[in-house]
Amino acid sequence: MMLEIMWNQVESFAKTAPDLIVNLVKSCNRQTAFLAAVGCASFYFIVWPERQKKLEFDLMPDFQKVFNPAQRSRKEELFATLMENPVNSEGEVVVMELGVSHGSNLEYYPKEIAFVGSDLHDFGKKGLREKCASLGLNFKGYVIASGEDLSQIPSNSVSAVVTTLVTCSFTDCIKAYREIHRVLIPGGRYYFLEHTKEFNGSLKQHLLQFVVLLIVLPLFYCHNRRDQLSDIEKVFGAANET
Repeated sequence: MMLEIMWNQVESFAKTAPDLIVNLVKSCNRQTAFLAAVGCASFYFIVWPERQKKLEFDLMPDFQKVFNPAQRSRKEELFATLMENPVNSEGEVVVMELGVSHGSNLEYYPKEIAFVGSDLHDFGKKGLREKCASLGLNFKGYVIASGEDLSQIPSNSVSAVVTTLVTCSFTDCIKAYREIHRVLIPGGRYYFLEHTKEFNGSLKQHLLQFVVLLIVLPLFYCHNRRDQLSDIEKVFGAANET
């Protein structure tokens, strides 16, 4: 009984914590408010990681409103080649997207593909099925998994794997890329559209990226300073194909 009461109190605090954080930030000057917000949010999401996943899922549509228009032409060009990938044993071009969230990329996929969604949760599963139906895509399935552990997916079974703004939150990039490589049919492609470490930018660009890192890393586990290209080349080779 005592444990149940304590757990109820913890759950009650979890529900009111966001309001407490907001009130704390409002009462501080800008510098203190920034440090307090990042610190409190970091602690909150470490203790209740499921709430961090839900917050990120809820915020993603607003974020995509900014990102998608800027990348529209690039996505149209990139995903137009999906049908060029090898077919599986059933004669299908199977496209698996990791960190699919609300499915902002689905509108760019050819209607002939078979689609498999994957994320750390199932918040968007129903919506993805409905969106695939409205776009004429064959919804093949949904897998709750991290990029580092795709053991639910057989080796050499997926025609193409897609990630957009996902790999920055991988806990082990090399392990995740090895899993992606494993599930791909020989000759299949990994489509990578991510934000990575600035390579040839000015000092100002590097500093700006570092400041952004201090904000997004504790809130969304987003590590925008990773040199992901070298990790991909270690697994896939410089040709970027299996």
